[in-house]
Amino acid sequence: MAEISIEALVKELLSYINHHLDGDISLERLSKLSGYSPFYLHRKFKSEIGHSLRDFIIHQRIETAAYLLTLTTVPISQIKHLVGYETASSFNKAFKKVMGVSPKAFRTSNNYLEAVHHVPKSEYLSLNYELIQLPSRNAIVFPSVGNYFHRKIYQVWGDVKQYLDVNDLREDQFDYLAILHSCQNITPDLPGRYDAVIVPKPGTKLEANRFFQTQVPGGKFIKYRFCASAEDFQRLSLVIGKHMESQGIVHGQGISYLAFHTLPDPDHPDNLLTDWYMPVE
Repeated sequence: MAEISIEALVKELLSYINHHLDGDISLERLSKLSGYSPFYLHRKFKSEIGHSLRDFIIHQRIETAAYLLTLTTVPISQIKHLVGYETASSFNKAFKKVMGVSPKAFRTSNNYLEAVHHVPKSEYLSLNYELIQLPSRNAIVFPSVGNYFHRKIYQVWGDVKQYLDVNDLREDQFDYLAILHSCQNITPDLPGRYDAVIVPKPGTKLEANRFFQTQVPGGKFIKYRFCASAEDFQRLSLVIGKHMESQGIVHGQGISYLAFHTLPDPDHPDNLLTDWYMPVE
């Protein structure tokens, strides 16, 4: 590894930690990745940040958990895994030590900001990607056109909500996808086709409607997970693209899609836990 300044080293460590909260970010792991000894990393990090690596990682995990607890509906049982805790007991213990209350009490509190004396982190991005082979799936499509990085694109989800209401269907009967037919970063001045898609879960039966039916293509995909404001999607997409390049992963032909963990609210599309699937060769 080429010699770099202490400031650059710490900056790289901070970036890696923030984007790998759901994985192994022990001092030993960071030492192996950076090429520096654990003792050297510990000493230099503490001199620059004022905290040990261990304490900093714990606080980053808990502050991110606080953000997810506050601004999303992601279950606590899932949040613990998103920030790197395997068991509920270890997550609860670490959270209470930092925040003073349990995760459940924190989520239900009406004055959480006063309780923790700071605003929680405002995004989540994991670069612990997965390579997945997915089958094709039948779905119902609601086409639209616009800028993927503008919150106006989410207005089509109002049509989806209306469809569910009119047909007396429950939100938990479907998975919710946004199919992206082009790359907005390559053609920023041109509108892209954006399809809101609902995929019936097993056991959900629908009347045939040829005007709405489609099929979500299968194939080999790479999956990244994030949660942020609608405006942050473009910036995160660039971070993910750069990471794919650094890993030698080649983007394949075909559509990519966003898999939302809940039905998007067209008027409040921020802070949706999202899996981004992109085709790869």
